[in-house]
This record gives sequence, structure tokens and C-alpha cells, in this order.
Amino acid sequence: MLRTTTALVTLTAAAALAVSLASPVSAASGTLYINRAEYVDPSGCYTANSADPFVYNLTDDVAVAYLLPNCQGMITGTVWPGDGKEIVGASVFIP
Repeated sequence: MLRTTTALVTLTAAAALAVSLASPVSAASGTLYINRAEYVDPSGCYTANSADPFVYNLTDDVAVAYLLPNCQGMITGTVWPGDGKEIVGASVFIP
């Protein structure tokens, strides 16, 4: 019985710690452009409508380029806040 109680207390404490350390989900502030498509306060994965699109990042977070659609495959580069460039790939992820 003591082992069960100790295990339950340990699991409860670990769960409470995990919840307290979790940060709230939030989108990047600003605008992300992929070719002519505009995304205000973007968050998540965006698949381009063409290969090797031009990405202009006017957000406060780094955009990460992926080789394949749906942010799959290898990372091919980054677009820093305030920067714009043609990327190699088919999709962009921004936290």
C-alpha cells in the first residue's frame, strides 16, 4: 500500500510540474508572405503553391523552410525576422 501511495504522489507531482512548465501556445506577431499569399500572426505549417517560393518574414519569429509539403523532409534553411529570400523547398513552419 505504501508503494502505491508513493507512486501516486510522485506521478501527481510530476504531472503538476509538467503543467506548470508548459508555455501557452501563441502565434508569431506580424505578417508572413509566401509568394503572394499573406498570413497575419502565422502559426504552424504553410505549404507553398509553387516550388522554391519567395518568403518574406515580417514576424518576430524565425521561419523554417522544409523540402517537402506539410513541413516534411529535411530542413533547407531559415528566414529570419525582417528578412526575405527564395527558399529551397515547398513549405514553411513558424512557431
